[in-house]
Amino acid sequence: MLYAKSEPIETIKEHTDKLLNNLKTLQNTYGEKITKIINIEPKRFWELMKIICTYHDAGKAFSGFQNVIRKDIGATLIPTRFNNSEIKHEQISPMFIPHKKYNLTEDERELVYQAIFYHHERNVDHIDRGLLEEIIEEDLKPNIEKIKEELQIEIGELKTFYLGFVEGTARIIEGNKLYKEYCIMKGLLHRLDHSSSAGMNVEDETQEEIASFVEGFMKQKDFKLNDLQEYSKENQDKNLIVIGSTGMGKTESALLWSKNDKTFFTLPLRISINAIYERILEQIEYKHVGLLHSTAQDYLEERTDGENINIEKELEKIEQSRNLYQKITTCTIDQIFPFVFKYRGYEKIYATLAYSKVVIDEIQAYSPEIVAIILKGLQMINNLGGKFMIMTATLPRIYKEKLEEMGIQFEYKEFIKNTERHKIKLINKKINEDAEEIYNQSKDKKTLVIVNTINKAIELYDELKKLGAENVNLLHSRFEQKDRNEKEREIKEFSNKKDNKGIWITTQIVEASLDIDFDILYTEMSTLDSLFQRLGRCYRSRKYEGEEPNVKIYTEETSGVGYVYDKEIYENSIKLLEKYDNQILDEKTKINLVDKLYSKETLKDTNFYELFKKSFSILENIIDYDTSKKDAQALLRNIDNIDVIPKCIYEENLELFRQYEEAQDKESKYELRKKLNKLFISISKSNRFNLADRIIECPYLKNKYIIDTKYDKEIGLLLKKDEDYEISTREF
Repeated sequence: MLYAKSEPIETIKEHTDKLLNNLKTLQNTYGEKITKIINIEPKRFWELMKIICTYHDAGKAFSGFQNVIRKDIGATLIPTRFNNSEIKHEQISPMFIPHKKYNLTEDERELVYQAIFYHHERNVDHIDRGLLEEIIEEDLKPNIEKIKEELQIEIGELKTFYLGFVEGTARIIEGNKLYKEYCIMKGLLHRLDHSSSAGMNVEDETQEEIASFVEGFMKQKDFKLNDLQEYSKENQDKNLIVIGSTGMGKTESALLWSKNDKTFFTLPLRISINAIYERILEQIEYKHVGLLHSTAQDYLEERTDGENINIEKELEKIEQSRNLYQKITTCTIDQIFPFVFKYRGYEKIYATLAYSKVVIDEIQAYSPEIVAIILKGLQMINNLGGKFMIMTATLPRIYKEKLEEMGIQFEYKEFIKNTERHKIKLINKKINEDAEEIYNQSKDKKTLVIVNTINKAIELYDELKKLGAENVNLLHSRFEQKDRNEKEREIKEFSNKKDNKGIWITTQIVEASLDIDFDILYTEMSTLDSLFQRLGRCYRSRKYEGEEPNVKIYTEETSGVGYVYDKEIYENSIKLLEKYDNQILDEKTKINLVDKLYSKETLKDTNFYELFKKSFSILENIIDYDTSKKDAQALLRNIDNIDVIPKCIYEENLELFRQYEEAQDKESKYELRKKLNKLFISISKSNRFNLADRIIECPYLKNKYIIDTKYDKEIGLLLKKDEDYEISTREF
């Protein structure tokens, strides 16, 4: 037997047949969209893809590879002087193709050979031709009939000339006339190979349209499509940028625009992605939706605790999402936009996005460096034929202008609900100075407090506790996962109950797409785009008719300026907002203010604009295949963070760490690692420096740390030394 893999045991023929079946699935579901992208006649394209799938693993017939599998499964080894470390199967596979039989042109041979040769992207610049010729003569030719019979393929003349199509400067990169076709063919091979190896279909073949489910949901709720939703429905074949007021149903609009296309729905925060996923699955009742972010599996496991939800099915959906299977995938941008860096194997995502739609929600929430990556990604997607929709309550002008500068065609439209929801008051003092007022308001109102840093949130929490406030809660990112998930659930429940009274103190994690509605908002000043997102959590869809302001904005000794928020943009934000003090701030004014704040005129000579331009300069000079996917993803995450576990939690779970160290089988080790990961909290490297004498490496896990500071289920992790705290409200 000629084996392809050992776990589970599978022959080359069995694995190849799975790819060919998945190829038919791909052609049936998105074949028409895919062939519109490229300059190859459709019938010929699918013939070439069939050749690629049929021969991609033929090189595994090499005895060096076979002995690796045979050793794993306990089978008798093949006598040979060759081994798998000398040459890899994908570097041998192209020579088996009978190119004359298939009438492959020079261009077609280049595409087919390279798609196969690089489908594992190993760091090999040159193949030893002498060694390869020895393998041909001593290992392959003597077994040629066996290979033909088992793989049920025809085999061409076994010679090394194909290396001239793949090595060195022959590599197909951007600028090559075959680049578009290569990205699609190689990317689809990655998809087909990975899904087949995982034992799953490459695509969800459902014909159920998300758009019809949205309309059914709205009809059930007795809602009519508003102008934004009608516009999205009417322009499903175009790139869109839409500005919509909070509460206008932007999520439904994006799903209507999606129609029945494969769609990736992105948001800045995992908490928001989780909420959108649940909304589509449970309220709209569309089942062909997946969740994809770094802690998606942990979230789904928490979500199923004590509920009548099939955890096995949920975890299967996670694996499907990782293989880009779902019709709708809700995800963070670090899961799909690393392709911009052209890491080794980036074509898998890039080719998929070429026949998909991408929704970018709340683009203004990202840093200028990240936005540069997103806009570059949208340009690349557009170049291959994919579609995008940017939807937001406010849009920095420079982002729209950059897309225009890149020559991308899109429709732009604003949809403004002129409900008067927010009367603002600028207050030139610290937010802590009004702690007593916040406490008094909370006695008969749902009171939301948003500050710029976690330390400020903890400080204010303690002050309110000292005043006697009982129903006061904290939500920020420095909770271990189980506690944070519980708090996210609690704030939504608190918001939904009409007669609730009390205080929630939060940071920016509630800004984007968290559907909560409070009666009054106390907030530290931030940049206008962030500030207006905060306003959307107060009087979300209600008209405000009170005399006193329902939004109070504190501008003195504001936390986070200079490191959370750009100092120059923060100061310009205050200047722009001052003329609206003690007035109703309507939606059109908010849009205009953000537009002006992020115009080239206002941003001139700011650090923000320099970062934005510098990021584009870097992206324009990316070296193809110069990085790994892991490194590319790190660039899209907060790479300045480290993971720590509070010492008290570490000690409580010491036995779990020991079990992990002693576990022998992969499955047990994996399950224990998942449990341990939930106990860690992400903190900045600057905190690691400040608390160097309180942080040590975890002896059981690499790149994880133990921190000896206080932790509490209600307050979270405190990042000061004991002597710097005067916490009077609880025993730690």
